[in-house]
Amino acid sequence: MPVHPFDHQINPHVFSTPELENLFDEQTVLQRWLDVEAALATAQGKRGLIPAAAAAEIKSKARLEQLDLDSVRQGYSKSRNSVVPLLGGLRRACANGHGEYVHYGATTQDILDTGLILALKETLSIVLRDLLQLEKVCLALARKHRSTAMAARTHGQQALPTTFGLKVAVWAAEIQRHIERVKHLQSTVCCGQLSGAVGTYAALGEQGLAVAQETMELLGLTHDPLSWHTARDRTAELASDFALLAMTLAKIANEIYQLQKTEIDELREPSLSGALASSTMPHKQNPVLCQRINALAKHVRALSSTVIESMAHEHERDPRCLWAEWLALPQLCIYTGTALHSLLQVLSGLIVRPEQMLANLHRQKDLIATEWLLFRLGKIMGKNKAMEKLHTLATAASEQLSSLKEAVLADSELGPLFTTDELAPLDHPEQYVGSAVELVDRTVDELQRLR
Repeated sequence: MPVHPFDHQINPHVFSTPELENLFDEQTVLQRWLDVEAALATAQGKRGLIPAAAAAEIKSKARLEQLDLDSVRQGYSKSRNSVVPLLGGLRRACANGHGEYVHYGATTQDILDTGLILALKETLSIVLRDLLQLEKVCLALARKHRSTAMAARTHGQQALPTTFGLKVAVWAAEIQRHIERVKHLQSTVCCGQLSGAVGTYAALGEQGLAVAQETMELLGLTHDPLSWHTARDRTAELASDFALLAMTLAKIANEIYQLQKTEIDELREPSLSGALASSTMPHKQNPVLCQRINALAKHVRALSSTVIESMAHEHERDPRCLWAEWLALPQLCIYTGTALHSLLQVLSGLIVRPEQMLANLHRQKDLIATEWLLFRLGKIMGKNKAMEKLHTLATAASEQLSSLKEAVLADSELGPLFTTDELAPLDHPEQYVGSAVELVDRTVDELQRLR
């Protein structure tokens, strides 16, 4: 019976996607180990380390469907080694005694690590694909809403006018930096391992390095001559970068969550047609995906710590650290990829409400544009004195629910300094967005160029 949400059959794919689940499915993992064994045998056969016929036989039988899986399963009930029962199944499947050459000169960790890297390589490909699509969606949103005015908020309070396009442009730029990180990971993480029991290649003799190099070429991986059995900075770097990515996704999802609150209602997560959001309140439209993204990000961050802590190996092999890493990485990859997939769904169908943004911008009447008045008044009486004066008037206007412009004109000190027409910009805070539109255009153009 399934006990983890990854395996649920009635309500599947809540915290995962079929694509990512398939990457870390048990049989997929076992097949990757067999792929490594097949590539190893092929490289050894070419160099005469094992008979060519044995290499061909191992390669042809290194498929799960060629193995007696019931026998392999029984083997695991009696062995605590991760690959020995599987290797036994492969040996028994090979004819003419060729099975004796299976796993020749390798060690268990070589197979497990290289199989893991093959999975991480595919994970990075999926993440990069979805990041590029997410960036594309953000660029379109930013361009469309380049001048859509809204209230910027600092300390949870309305601050000054900005545009929704500028907010999204900041998201897009952050996403682009993650794209570069993932590309970097593709060049550093995708490195296999085949150096023998303690990283000396002793079992393979003089041809050890060449065999390892050719094996990795067959698998589409790079090869580092130095063993990384206990040098786990590559996997830790991936975990760290995925934690950064997950937190960016959580930041964006949380922003949508906050701006969907009834009292604000400027954005809305797309909802499934006809789907009920609440079991008791028919009027609700809950931002379910945004909430899931934030929940997933918490786990990614915690799992990344596990992977980083697992760098502290002892000597030339330390399964205490290895097993902690191996347990954490599949979950970390699935959660990160699922959060990314979910945010892509959200932003692709995001409901933007410009009218509500404008209404909220005018919620405090003309108080949100006090900065405009401050710097004009500061030229006359000094910025600090102007700040104190406007703070007093703004506080009174806020408490009395009146207009700041009226308060200024009625003030004995400030009234003579301005006419009603000169203070007209206070009535149109949506025009006080500085260089927001230009920044959006420049950012979108630059990110398009990088694409």
